[in-house]
Amino acid sequence: MNSIRIAPGAGKWTVAVVLGLLSAALILTGRAVGRAGDAEDSCVKCHSNPDFLVTNKKLYDYFQQWKTSIHEQEGVACDDCHGGNPNAEDKDAAHGRAVGESSISSAINFRNIPATCGRCHDDVLKGFRSSEHYRHVVAKKQERQGPTCVTCHGSINVDVLNVNSVEQSCARCHNKETGNHPENPARARDILNRFLSIHHYYRFLTHRLSPQESRAFFSRVDKKVNHLVVTWHTFDLDAIEKETREVLQLLKDKRNEIRKRAAGSR
Repeated sequence: MNSIRIAPGAGKWTVAVVLGLLSAALILTGRAVGRAGDAEDSCVKCHSNPDFLVTNKKLYDYFQQWKTSIHEQEGVACDDCHGGNPNAEDKDAAHGRAVGESSISSAINFRNIPATCGRCHDDVLKGFRSSEHYRHVVAKKQERQGPTCVTCHGSINVDVLNVNSVEQSCARCHNKETGNHPENPARARDILNRFLSIHHYYRFLTHRLSPQESRAFFSRVDKKVNHLVVTWHTFDLDAIEKETREVLQLLKDKRNEIRKRAAGSR
């Protein structure tokens, strides 16, 4: 999920419905030219070769997605997720033994993706691990029925789900054919629509509150919104809806308070 910072000077919060929420755990700047001025990153050197456009289009597109992603901007390089040795010139040595998703020990294997993303997104991982979805991901039979981070957010250039895409994403598993809670996609869409409305109230208030009142009010709001981001990744729609309504009501009440003050001063 990408980070959305709203209204400078009035408290900042992060919207995740969307896999962005990058913390500093793996922010290693300057990786495209090597660690701390070391030799050029061999992953970038090799995979940026334009010949891949013809010889391996999938690999070419994969690199281009990373190059324009928030991960690249934050210094998260190939080996942070795939493993391998970015200082090795030899292909086999650079790739290592577990660079592909088929390897059980690979960081990008289906079952390991949450832990890999959770190195940076530790708060979101905490919520996800409490979900029914996660229990399917780590099931002993490797049934591959539970969504991982990349199912909703993509793996490189992170997608942020909107009211249309969240319904489509949920409907991959929750539909009439599967009989697996087919009502969930529409419900998730409606909740997300309310969740995104928080942004509009937030911006309105940042332009109406004094700096002192703004700091006091948004210190409360930001904590609730950050917790709501984690709750979203539990996929507990009842809990998500409850918290969303609480935050919205808090913002609406403050909006109404401002309007009354403005009317009384006329």
